[in-house]
Amino acid sequence: MQTLIRLLLLSLLVMQVVGLIQFSDHVQDHMVLQRYPQKSGVYGILNATSSSPPVVSATVAGEGDEYTVEAKVVGNQWIAYLKPTPDGGNYTITVTCKSGCIDGGNVISISDVTFGDVWYCGGQSNMALPLIHTISRNISLAAIQGGKYSNIRIHQMHGNMNPNTPWMTVLNATEYNLFFSFSSTCYYFGESLTDFMGAAAPPIGLIHTAWGGSTAEQWTSNKTSSQCKNVTQNAGSQEWFDQRIVPFANMTVKGFVWYQGENDMGELFGNSERSTGYACEVPSMIAEWRELFSQEPGTTDPNAPFGLVTLASSGGEGHPDMGAMYVAQMGSFGDLPNPAMPNTFLAHAYDIADPWGNGTCYKNKCCPPNDVGTKCHGCAGYCNSTAGTNFYMGGIHPRDKKPLGIRLAQACYGSVYGGDVAVRGPVISGCRVEGNKLTITFNSTLLGKDQVAVTDYQRHNNASSLQVLTNSSLFCMQTKDGCKNGTTNCRDNGDGKQVIIDGDSESLTTW
Repeated sequence: MQTLIRLLLLSLLVMQVVGLIQFSDHVQDHMVLQRYPQKSGVYGILNATSSSPPVVSATVAGEGDEYTVEAKVVGNQWIAYLKPTPDGGNYTITVTCKSGCIDGGNVISISDVTFGDVWYCGGQSNMALPLIHTISRNISLAAIQGGKYSNIRIHQMHGNMNPNTPWMTVLNATEYNLFFSFSSTCYYFGESLTDFMGAAAPPIGLIHTAWGGSTAEQWTSNKTSSQCKNVTQNAGSQEWFDQRIVPFANMTVKGFVWYQGENDMGELFGNSERSTGYACEVPSMIAEWRELFSQEPGTTDPNAPFGLVTLASSGGEGHPDMGAMYVAQMGSFGDLPNPAMPNTFLAHAYDIADPWGNGTCYKNKCCPPNDVGTKCHGCAGYCNSTAGTNFYMGGIHPRDKKPLGIRLAQACYGSVYGGDVAVRGPVISGCRVEGNKLTITFNSTLLGKDQVAVTDYQRHNNASSLQVLTNSSLFCMQTKDGCKNGTTNCRDNGDGKQVIIDGDSESLTTW
């Protein structure tokens, strides 16, 4: 039986057909196509004769209806745009090369196709982190096996942290032992979005392509990256744009979800208005993706929704100035949406560090059967937590991804689907210091129906998550080499200038 299952799985992972007209690797049985009012396309390649231009048609059958459309053929590529279709249904799509193709193998089909909302998930390792490394995975597994989330279908492109996964329902993914290897952030987003929408939830298709350790430059064309000054380009630049964005560009999507930035922490954060650094590159990347996916009128919205996650507090990769990176991730505005990044939504992760993300315990391998000497004092709770859910490379990949999925879904539900929920966390509008009293004000308009909860302040050896600069002369947006001998080598003083500051801009007495 196990051999039979492995053979069945292998057949699913192979390209749909090996004939003379073929579907794209990402157009498969069980897939989700974008629903009405947008139109979706099925596409692929063919072997044409030299005597006459190929003529290709696609017939859609299901739900008591059947129709045929002619495909567009350019060179050896074809695409057939289907009629805008309401959500749901079970359809078979048959594509025929009527003429102009080399004889043999000229009819192909896919089945069990449905229509809904398709979301594309990209980024680096915290997007790619497999469900097996998350605390809530077994809760989701039990829910799926109990009949919930039958509207969700997944498709995953092979990466350095995840296997290739053909289009399938999440229930099928559990049966083929592929569910726990799927992207946790992407899945929890789809699961939580389904919870918010309730009975009105359409089929949701989740496409995941993230690559651990990747940079923003790899997900952007060199032409677009070069428009941002102080962006480092190398042999790997544009790599994932070519291999993980372009192959999906003919697929109509509802929107995108992006979680990346750790491997750009050592680069200039910059400023979108000055067209410098990461703060310029992310808005430029978003605009490029939207333009690429919306080239055919009526497919992906030219201003398609784009969700973004800020880095967890453990994502600095040894670099300081996490706060400045958060601002850069939002195009220098500190909030989404904004003029540089319209129709975007946000989930903050800076306060969702791993509950047992103790780097000392992880690096010293403090859990049994290893030697647990004095260097491992206080690691019992850490070891107990890893017994149930192991880390992937330590606390840089927080295992508590479900709250992040909820935040992403809530922001999406409120901003994209019109749900009556808060779409952002508290946004500070000002602060003042009077003696030993700190007063912070929040933007009540952006807060909506949400409320600010304030917990008791407990001073620790490290700075708190909220820091207020008490000496404006020591302000530095991004340091270069940290603070040494009482001076700060400031890479960006907020005006884009590199300066030397007489004083320690990172001291706890400064903030």
